[in-house]
Amino acid sequence: MRVGIDVAILSNPATGIGYFTLYLVQALARVERDIEFVLLGAPPSLLSSIPQGQNFRVSTAARLPGIKRSVWQQTALPWLAARTQVDLLHCPDFSRPFFSSVPIVNTIHDVSYLAPQPFFPFTKRMYKRALAHLALKHSDRITVNSEFTRMEVLRHYAIDPQRVTVIHHAFEPVLRKHREKPKHPFLLFVGTLERRKDVVTLVRAFNVVRERGRISHRLILVGQPGFGWSQIKAAIAGSCYRQDIEICGYLKREAVEALLQTADLFIFPSVYEGFGVPVLEAMASGTPVICSRAASLPEVAGDAAEFFEPSSVDDLAEAIERVLNSPERKAELHQKGLERAKQFSWEECARRHIEVYRKVLES
Repeated sequence: MRVGIDVAILSNPATGIGYFTLYLVQALARVERDIEFVLLGAPPSLLSSIPQGQNFRVSTAARLPGIKRSVWQQTALPWLAARTQVDLLHCPDFSRPFFSSVPIVNTIHDVSYLAPQPFFPFTKRMYKRALAHLALKHSDRITVNSEFTRMEVLRHYAIDPQRVTVIHHAFEPVLRKHREKPKHPFLLFVGTLERRKDVVTLVRAFNVVRERGRISHRLILVGQPGFGWSQIKAAIAGSCYRQDIEICGYLKREAVEALLQTADLFIFPSVYEGFGVPVLEAMASGTPVICSRAASLPEVAGDAAEFFEPSSVDDLAEAIERVLNSPERKAELHQKGLERAKQFSWEECARRHIEVYRKVLES
């Protein structure tokens, strides 16, 4: 069996889907020796991170940011798949070539572009809707990252449920080190600073708990500005405690790990997530997690997080105080988080994808 995997998304700055693609192919190299994999559209700058040799072949492509990747996917990708004689093509994003001479497996990470509240600019929503519709209508099998995403797909699209397979994603292993807690404790958020993550609710809840005088923590926000940044920026500017709100922007992995392991709490107020990798990363770091009871987050976090009602400032503020004021609850979340994170691995994710590849070709 020869499986082609579209890895052109690795040309873009690192995102959740890009990390998924990279970690999946690395895990496939660890768990499978009989299948031959052809990585199509690999950026030359990342060759050192991509498996090569043995049962892996790599077909490189010049950097393909934005619209260039879409054009490449519709023109060069199907030609490369035919030339390399793959038996099956896996497209790990919501998009795929319109025409293909081989079966296609598509991964759908969420359908947030269909949410009533706009999480993207209008043109991007329409673009995502069009390409996802193509994938869901024509691909031989769809893999999704959570039961929540599967139900969302089936709710919005009239497709055979047997074509949709849930395969939980995982997270990059966190290198735990002994790190001293900072003199000034802090609460942490990691993710794109966008409307979908509901950072405004986090900032307002931070204002509430600080105003009550029960904590003296800082709030650290790690991530690049996204859609809805202007509202987040305004909420921070209007905070009486804005001098204690730090915006770090994009940080390298080692710096993020250091923050994850030294934060008093990790807070993830997102109102729509297909999976929620940052929650697992915080748990694997041993940091107590508070997250909204929304979308896939209860499925991913299980009983290892403190939940609050989505977009409720008061409920989030009470959750923060409840955890910080209870050493027993902090210790419980610490231990449960470590155990919960162990249930997710890229090796298992890779094995489940191999099962899907075989079933598609057998059918």
